[in-house]
Amino acid sequence: MKTIILDDTRIERTIKRIAFQIVEHCHEHDAITLIGLKPRGVWVAEKIQVALNEISEFKVNFGAIDIDDLSALHGIAGSVEGQSVVLVDDVIKSGETMMMAASAIVNLKPQMLITACLVDRKHRRFPIQCDFTGLSLATTMQEHIQLMIKPKPTIYLE
Repeated sequence: MKTIILDDTRIERTIKRIAFQIVEHCHEHDAITLIGLKPRGVWVAEKIQVALNEISEFKVNFGAIDIDDLSALHGIAGSVEGQSVVLVDDVIKSGETMMMAASAIVNLKPQMLITACLVDRKHRRFPIQCDFTGLSLATTMQEHIQLMIKPKPTIYLE
C-alpha cells in the first residue's frame, strides 16, 4: 500500500521554500554551487536551481555526484573550491550517502557546505544533519519512501 506524503503541488511549494532558505543563508554570496546526488537528488537540485533563478540574483553553478563514482566530482572542482556549496538529495535516511558525498566535496575546499533534502527520515547512523529540510517524517525502518517523478512528482510512503 502506497501513501502519498507530498504531491506535486506540495513538492513545488517545498522546493521554493528551500530556495528561499538558501537565499537567506547565503545572502552575502553572489554565487553558489548546487550539487545533486544521483539520481533523484539531481532532479531536486534542478528544481531548486529554477526557483533560485526566479527569486535571487545568485549565479548558480550546477553539478551532480554519483556516490558510486566519486572521481567524477573532480570535473566540477573549479566551481566548488572557495564557493558556497549546497548538497541536495531527495530523501535522507541513515545519512550514509550524504556523508560520503559531503566528505568528497569538503576535500575540494569549498568556502561553505550546506545540505538540503525534501524528506528527512531521521534514522541517522552517520553524524550529518540536513540544514534545509522540506519534511521531517517519523517512519519505521521497514517503511520505504520514494520520490516518483513521472507522471507528476510525488513522494510515496510504502
